[in-house]
Amino acid sequence: MMVPADSQWWFETVGEHFPDGREADGLAEFGFPEETMGWTVDRLSSGERQRLALLRAMAREPSVLLLDEPTANLDGAMTEVVERWLMQAIRKRGMPVLWVAHDNDQIHRVADRHYRILGSNLELVDGSH
Repeated sequence: MMVPADSQWWFETVGEHFPDGREADGLAEFGFPEETMGWTVDRLSSGERQRLALLRAMAREPSVLLLDEPTANLDGAMTEVVERWLMQAIRKRGMPVLWVAHDNDQIHRVADRHYRILGSNLELVDGSH
């Protein structure tokens, strides 16, 4: 499952984007009230869309996750919340993840290995754990 930095929304309401229209796990943790599933997508900010796209992806129970800048539109406090929630879900499921980020601090917080694209080469960054 891929979660791009700018996710797409094709139905009118948030809940229509989730499997069987069920409520997403993590709504409260991500700062959303229960009625969020009934909201229209056009009322969402970019940060709300980003957080809901992550919840939508995880609700589909993927076996592998590709995250492209999953916290780019979030402030520092919400970035920490999302990172903590994602890492807990990823570890619980034992899911392989490719997490694309430009924030070195975030990379150090979430990565087991850190690779960098340099020109046409992919290199392992020293200090990866």
